[in-house]
Amino acid sequence: MKKRMMTLVTCALAAAAFSAMGCSAEDKPVTLTLYGDAGNVQRPFMQKLFELYEEKTGNKLDVQGIESENFETVCLTKFQTGDIPDLFLHHGGYSLDAYNPAENFVNFTDAAWVSDIQESVLPTTMRDGEVYGLPFWEASYSGLIYNQRIFEELDIELPKTQDEFNAVCDTLLENGVQPIYLPLKDAWPILYQYGMDPIFEDAELLEKLNTNQITYSEIPEMKAQMEWYKMAADQGYFGESFSTDTWDYCMEVLGEGEAAMMYCWDTWLYSDYDSEAYTYTADDFGLMPAFLATTENGTFEGPNCCLMLANKNSENAEAAIEFINFMADPENYNIAFEDFQTAPVFKQQTTIQATPQYQAAADWIAEVGHASIANPEIIGFSNVDGAKCIQELLIGNVDVDTCLQRMDEERIKAAKTQNAAGF
Repeated sequence: MKKRMMTLVTCALAAAAFSAMGCSAEDKPVTLTLYGDAGNVQRPFMQKLFELYEEKTGNKLDVQGIESENFETVCLTKFQTGDIPDLFLHHGGYSLDAYNPAENFVNFTDAAWVSDIQESVLPTTMRDGEVYGLPFWEASYSGLIYNQRIFEELDIELPKTQDEFNAVCDTLLENGVQPIYLPLKDAWPILYQYGMDPIFEDAELLEKLNTNQITYSEIPEMKAQMEWYKMAADQGYFGESFSTDTWDYCMEVLGEGEAAMMYCWDTWLYSDYDSEAYTYTADDFGLMPAFLATTENGTFEGPNCCLMLANKNSENAEAAIEFINFMADPENYNIAFEDFQTAPVFKQQTTIQATPQYQAAADWIAEVGHASIANPEIIGFSNVDGAKCIQELLIGNVDVDTCLQRMDEERIKAAKTQNAAGF
């Protein structure tokens, strides 16, 4: 009996060893299916990690990038029909609840790598006090990126208040420069959540919204934000073609100085922007707060990390867990993030450096504050569905009150889909 027990233990250890390499006992390579937003799975550190994993283990990743504007609809449909991938890349917060994390994803609360996550990032990994995903992401800071050379040439001082910001936009217009590039047609790059973050730093207000005791329409700051968007569009702050402007052209417009500013995150300048292709390089841009009329001094956002989650019910669950452990290994993530400019997500990240934009604005960020609340914490929030309501406002199809009413309707509908209490 004792000999048989030793044999079983030996076999189990052997199987575990094969599993640790992502292989079965027959040493056959495993192919793991991964769903993620098309833009997110193409991030350079993701691509480097994917290649490193396949090279080191012999396993394969079937990465399926889904377009941003259809991502939630497509993924929720797949999950509801049981088509759940081995791996899933998604932001945390309440939006994760629609995917039933306790039922579908591996609980990593006791994983050794949890202690390696920066304290400021750890809350993004959790639902109901449990860690469900690895925040393998950039710790970016968002606001308005602005062309420092244009500001210097026109002798424009950095604004400190909403009124000063509006005056800056007027000055740029007077000098033939479009103040802000807003890719309205794509909806999501409106990034209206930046203006909402400081509103919902009020925990009591957030709780009331999340329990259906109050709506956007009843919050004065939300109305002020929509009124500012409409004013800005009418004044020409977004240019003449904003209704058809898309994200695909943002590099060209900013790179050639056709627009001076864009709502964005600092690391975009080094992960996406092609400095060699345009007149202005990444280092020609700075970072200021997002001014959206919801707080007098503007606001920064950050960090808001994507999580890599493992399907605990998959036949490849063990290999999926080992893939995430592979991602969490300092040796591997330091290779993936080598020379990438971002603030650290992990405590042992040694190959990264903060962006010049963050370094220059660090005191400003500390003074104004930063948060990432609307996107992860508001039940039913969607930066696409809400932005589509803003689209209708800016092209003149609805007024401010109707815009807010529709945003409430979209949010409440999504909250009901997520079976949120109180809705």
